[in-house]
Amino acid sequence: QWNAPILISPHTPDVVYTTSQVVHRTKNGGEEWEVISRDLTRNDKSKQGYSGGEGITRDNTGVEVYSTIFALEESLIAPGQLWAGSDDGLVHVSRDNGSTWTNITPPGMPEGVVNAISLSQHDPARAHIAVYRYRQADQQPYLYQTNDYGRTWKRIADGTNGIPNWHFTRVIREDPAKRGLLYAGTE
Repeated sequence: QWNAPILISPHTPDVVYTTSQVVHRTKNGGEEWEVISRDLTRNDKSKQGYSGGEGITRDNTGVEVYSTIFALEESLIAPGQLWAGSDDGLVHVSRDNGSTWTNITPPGMPEGVVNAISLSQHDPARAHIAVYRYRQADQQPYLYQTNDYGRTWKRIADGTNGIPNWHFTRVIREDPAKRGLLYAGTE
């Protein structure tokens, strides 16, 4: 798919992660890989067929794959704390180096692409996500914030407080020096 995450651990440079519908990890330069999560997507089979149907000419190049992990981050201040977001609207966290994963999808968040996860450099419990739904003809900005490892979320951009309702967002980042100063990137 278009945004296949490849992540080098900021704590252990020999550790590299990549994703499909699961999180893969290598500790030896890619010679051996292990799967460290279950399927972290909705695994909706009705959305996994060929683009254009089952005809003679299939309109697939490989990037049309659905039900994949679209965003993956490891905390810069908490080694082994991994956050994953899928292109079908789920968010998961592992606080034990991938041994267990918890679904922390914001309640009420509409199904969309979790395009970016931004982990705070000030607090390991703080994260931001940017979700888009323009493919569903929804241009609203969906930016969320948690301060408790995803137990609770607050939608911090809804089209009424700075980013217009017709500018969907692709990314959000917290300033590394000044906690609370956020930057968002729109289309």
